[in-house]
Amino acid sequence: MTTPSQTVAFPTGVKKRALETPYRWMQTACVAVILVMIAAFFRLGSSPYIAFAFAGAFVVHTAMRPSRREFALVVAGAAMFSLAYYLLHGERTGFYGAAIGITGGFLGLGSLLLVTLQWFCAPAAEKRVYFERAREVGLIPALCLCSAIAVNLAIGLTPITYDRILYAFDAKFGGPPSWVIGRLFRTYPWLLKACGYVYNSLPLGLAACLAIQWRERQNNAHNAHVDLRWISVMIGVVGFLLYQVSPAAGPIYLFGKDFPAHVPNLAGFAIQPAWLQPTARNGMPSLHVGWTLLLFWNMRRRSWWMGGIAATYLALTALATLGFGEHYLVDLMVAPALALAIQAACTRTKEPAGSNYRWIALATGAAITLAWLIAFRTGIALRIPEGAAAWSIALASVGVPAIAGWRLERVVNQ
Repeated sequence: MTTPSQTVAFPTGVKKRALETPYRWMQTACVAVILVMIAAFFRLGSSPYIAFAFAGAFVVHTAMRPSRREFALVVAGAAMFSLAYYLLHGERTGFYGAAIGITGGFLGLGSLLLVTLQWFCAPAAEKRVYFERAREVGLIPALCLCSAIAVNLAIGLTPITYDRILYAFDAKFGGPPSWVIGRLFRTYPWLLKACGYVYNSLPLGLAACLAIQWRERQNNAHNAHVDLRWISVMIGVVGFLLYQVSPAAGPIYLFGKDFPAHVPNLAGFAIQPAWLQPTARNGMPSLHVGWTLLLFWNMRRRSWWMGGIAATYLALTALATLGFGEHYLVDLMVAPALALAIQAACTRTKEPAGSNYRWIALATGAAITLAWLIAFRTGIALRIPEGAAAWSIALASVGVPAIAGWRLERVVNQ
């Protein structure tokens, strides 16, 4: 019998179990609030890059074959996130693929919430497994969010751009190709729409390829010498650093409403670095083309239909970068060399011959990339004669990396 001054001592296990439920709810609420804040701050409802990045998280999670209960929780979480976003008056605009991107984006938030909580709540023996699942699901959103932050912060550091020099070089091809494709889009709206869907959905395409490679690893069928996760991260980091060498935004930002209706005359046009309105300086080189080129190169041998889809994705992305005025042709011209350098850096080799050729390919890609960036930075590129000479050098800038990449793949697979 106890007196009023005495306290009943509960076992430690009972106290822990009593506190566990509210603690889990607090964790859930904190993670959910953070995800809602990210969605609102980065404008998931109006930014295709962010929307499709989170949609990619859902694709990767789906590849992990969640149970029906888990899938239902993801859908419930997506409904909760979408309601919170719209109640908070989150920004909404239409863009190509908005229905897919925004819906998939909220589903991706639901997937991230679920896999994060599963990681938090997993027993110590299984925590590593659930952490790896959460890392896979969150890789593409994390990469895209970090790149968006970095590119926007760099705008203030590079008020002067080299757009005028890049445009003048494009004119050496007999006319700026971006204007040609831009007018083609106005003539064929279906092509404009198709390219818009593909251009906006790059993070989703990247996530789909990562999901395929994840399934291969789980089935012990992963024979690839390249991990697409490392490629995705490395090209993003290296590409951002290269943006600072010859910063450029694209013809749509340099000429505004003149694109693509009127081709500016170089007469009286100051061909020199100049101030440009605050906008992302992510033109030179084109990472959109670099990413899709690497996806094509690493997916094409898996099956004929994967190769066909990857090739179509690459072609439409290249057209989109030009036709939407986001890039000059020279931006695309440098992308294969960068892709070669990244591919070589991320390739695993066993034989000495493969290792040696890997370094040769890496040096070749890096040398071509840096040579062009320095040539545009210093203006030396403008000394190249127009017409056949410009086209010959452009074709060499694409052909040499293609041959080196093919040779690297052949040596590694021997």
